[in-house]
Amino acid sequence: MRCLLMVVTVLATLNSITISTTSAEDSVQLDKKALQQVESNLLSLFGLNRRPRPNRKNVRIPKAMLDLYKLQTGQDVDTSMLPLPGRHTRSANTVRTFTHQVTNIDKRFKYLNKFRLHFDVTSLPDTERVQSAELRLSRPMNYEEDKHEQIQRIIVKDILQPGIKGISKPVLRIVDSVLVDSTSGENGVSLDVLPAVQRWTKSPEHNHGLLIEVTNRDGVLLDRNIRPLVVMKRDQEEYNDLEWTSLEPILFLYSDDGRNKQKSLEDLLKRPRRTPNDNAPRKHKKNTYSICKRHPLYVDFADVGWNDWIVAPPGYDAFVCKGDCPFPLAEHLNSTNHAIVQTLMNSVQPETVPKACCVPTALSAISMLYLDEDNKVVLKTYQDMAVTGCGCR
Repeated sequence: MRCLLMVVTVLATLNSITISTTSAEDSVQLDKKALQQVESNLLSLFGLNRRPRPNRKNVRIPKAMLDLYKLQTGQDVDTSMLPLPGRHTRSANTVRTFTHQVTNIDKRFKYLNKFRLHFDVTSLPDTERVQSAELRLSRPMNYEEDKHEQIQRIIVKDILQPGIKGISKPVLRIVDSVLVDSTSGENGVSLDVLPAVQRWTKSPEHNHGLLIEVTNRDGVLLDRNIRPLVVMKRDQEEYNDLEWTSLEPILFLYSDDGRNKQKSLEDLLKRPRRTPNDNAPRKHKKNTYSICKRHPLYVDFADVGWNDWIVAPPGYDAFVCKGDCPFPLAEHLNSTNHAIVQTLMNSVQPETVPKACCVPTALSAISMLYLDEDNKVVLKTYQDMAVTGCGCR
């Protein structure tokens, strides 16, 4: 953590550093080289191979992802996991969204009661394990209730093998289904498609997509003239670009990058609770360092030129531990027995035994919403990013 804070601080100030050399030209080159090295080290901490350079004009951030980010950052219990009620996300600390890849196959589905959705998940890193996969379908706008079809069933099937017209039928496997009530007032439908995604990640060449069918309560395919309670394809005349962004089918993948260890209940209860304002920019007064304690350190992503791919937050309070660990160590300095003994020995032999150091003793996680190297919207929670307690060690 101390290395991370050092890297962030150096990166934020490198633009103002001048390295003394024989010429101004050499100085600029060294500054640029140092900046690239520091940036590379920091990206590796974030689990990225290179700095994302997305085209923000062509990126649409789903409203559901923004809502999930707000939900995660407002959690009372500080954890890098995703405690989402009703979803088996387990140890997942990363969320990625995928949208339907439009192809000529879509033209085969002329009606709204049956449609194929294809999601390309090949950009998912090999190092991440998928813990949960959720297909979200939205409710249409201005839906006029049909009393004869108040209840509809949404069935999602994994296409194991596509059919050949006039020769063979497709091989399908049902992965989930759900009943939808037109009077429920719910905004959308969530279906579990984990078995299909797990098969795709093992054999990408056999990803033929998902077949969505809408039936009545008796399981009979919905009449072509009756409008489904979910949106599967875009009607160019009905939805504009902005409306379609909030309505289009989205695949959410919840994965575990293996970087975080699941905390015990005792660890979670020890952590102080966070408030929604913990990551808000703050104006800091000039500090004078004396006894070991926590001091302000705000990391502004705009200062380091990362605001083009980090969507939220704009920055965060990392804090830093600094100050003296004097003899004798006071009880409030949260010291270990070793630190107490070391400080005692320093008071007797200062030339051979150094003082105890002021270091972080408790750290909390932060959530980041960003665009990765493949222009995908990602929500990831990073452990041990902000100092919540300092002590002498």
